[in-house]
Amino acid sequence: MRDNFSNNYKNLKKIYRDLHEKGSNIGSAENTFDGKSLRFFFQSIYQVIKKTKSNSLIDFGCGKAKYYFNKIHIKEKEYQNILEYWEIDEHTLYDPGVEKFSLYPAKKKDGVICIDVVEHIPEEDVINFIDDLFNLANKFVFIVIACYPAKKNLPDGRNVHLCIKDKEEWREIILNIKKKYPHISPFVICSDNKKYFPIS
Repeated sequence: MRDNFSNNYKNLKKIYRDLHEKGSNIGSAENTFDGKSLRFFFQSIYQVIKKTKSNSLIDFGCGKAKYYFNKIHIKEKEYQNILEYWEIDEHTLYDPGVEKFSLYPAKKKDGVICIDVVEHIPEEDVINFIDDLFNLANKFVFIVIACYPAKKNLPDGRNVHLCIKDKEEWREIILNIKKKYPHISPFVICSDNKKYFPIS
């Protein structure tokens, strides 16, 4: 992990740890950032894993990672967890706000997934943050970004979505970063709260 993130970013990690432990303005601690957004992308991520012939991944900003520890049902078939469905041999869960997942990934994996996290990063840090995602991947990044204000607020009153841009702005940022990583395939989805838009 690079060491040139802002103090704002570093302070946010402490704030998110408190939110995970105490809950937010609209939910209990158990349900706050529990990883539930991942369910919308089970099959899309599966397709990317197969397309890129990947065997390992990092979930960067995994929250409480509920689907890695609970049974899931897809097309009327039961799986012990999402890793069984994806047929992934090796994985790393990372989230600085959750103590047991707070160790930064020690090595690269084939893929890096980052679901509904980028918009939580301060404006001044977001390019470095996305660059880190690319840097940790051997084959692909799969990123989902919300382009609208959230219902949750930080304790200081700020909306938890600190960096809101439209899909064209995100496209430009991603494509500029990709120039440094020509071997990494980016799969990026933006949401306007009503519809998801793949960008490429």
